[in-house]
Amino acid sequence: MATRPAHARASHARVTRVRRARALVARGSRLEPPPHTSRLVEYYSGIGAVRLALDACTDVTRAVAIDNSDAANAVYAANFGDAPRRGNIEHADADETLAAVSLGSEDAYDDVVWTMAPPCQPYTRRGKGLASDDPRARSFASVLSAIERGLRVAPSRVFIENVRGFEESESRRRCVRALRACGYDVKEIIISPTALGIPYTRERYYLMASLRGFNNTAATPHPAFAGRMIDDDGAFIDPHTALHVECEQLDAYVDSTGRSIDTESLTLKPETVRNYWKFLDVVTPASRRCATFTAGYASTVFGGSVLLTNADLTRELDVDANSGTARIRERDVERFVGHLRWFDVEEIKRIHGIRESFSFEVATKKKSLFLLGNSVSVDVVRELLSYLVRAG
Repeated sequence: MATRPAHARASHARVTRVRRARALVARGSRLEPPPHTSRLVEYYSGIGAVRLALDACTDVTRAVAIDNSDAANAVYAANFGDAPRRGNIEHADADETLAAVSLGSEDAYDDVVWTMAPPCQPYTRRGKGLASDDPRARSFASVLSAIERGLRVAPSRVFIENVRGFEESESRRRCVRALRACGYDVKEIIISPTALGIPYTRERYYLMASLRGFNNTAATPHPAFAGRMIDDDGAFIDPHTALHVECEQLDAYVDSTGRSIDTESLTLKPETVRNYWKFLDVVTPASRRCATFTAGYASTVFGGSVLLTNADLTRELDVDANSGTARIRERDVERFVGHLRWFDVEEIKRIHGIRESFSFEVATKKKSLFLLGNSVSVDVVRELLSYLVRAG
């Protein structure tokens, strides 16, 4: 196995130190996960990023995952050893799936965590706005129907993730009603990795539900998440308590030298810069924000940030004082040709909080970027699941 260059090892060491410090704060200065075991049922499992997050706070002794993407299932199997079931969630039998992680008794469901990340396209604020009427929402509707009918033995905990905008949908209202009717205590939150000091604006909706009810261990999953819990109307409960957290610089996550990655293949084509300069979200290693990476990243300029590799051009950017968004001025377009590149898969993995050893070798680079764009922030989900396991 090839040895990484010293500068790449140093960059990884910085990220490791940052995450170690976060773990110390979140767990009261103890790095080891709490003495707890769980069984996992993952609907819409993707690459398994939610499982990665759960692994940090509990010992997953048995898992059943379902997804209809061959590429995602291949990556999941390569990293966890468990091959997900390939299929449409719309036709999955919830009781049968939950029974697959039991030991043949009702007590075995005490430690079952059921996670779901339904298709987000129906709810995205940039989409058609069809929400529950979108055909892609049917699979989640079938899950809700199963919950409404009454599961034979309900899992002890439920975790759901989706895009900002889902909180305004009938799907979400129906979901909350169904869970509460089954006896679950429900907490909802809208949060971005920036709350944890990660320079990544990926605001998402999360639902945590516990059949036991939440104890008073903590009011929120993490001190930095204060002011981000929402009420039944989808509005923030105590927004005035939200904390301002200064994000790290991107140089903790990217290879600012470009020596350990193929910068030639990542450099934006001259025609891309010339034709789409006004839409490019430009960041530098010193930036403390970057835009959400979408499934179309590197295939379209409308799905994430691009990195400026020439520090001398930083002062030529037109920076919005409020958002921090940096754009190229029309008069300077030619100066930026050859000095902008896409983020590499390994860099996006770090920003998403995905461990270095997690491999995408079974997927092409284009497919890896697509799968990452459909994934979650492991850092955020880890904090939420840790709270769900600890307090619920």
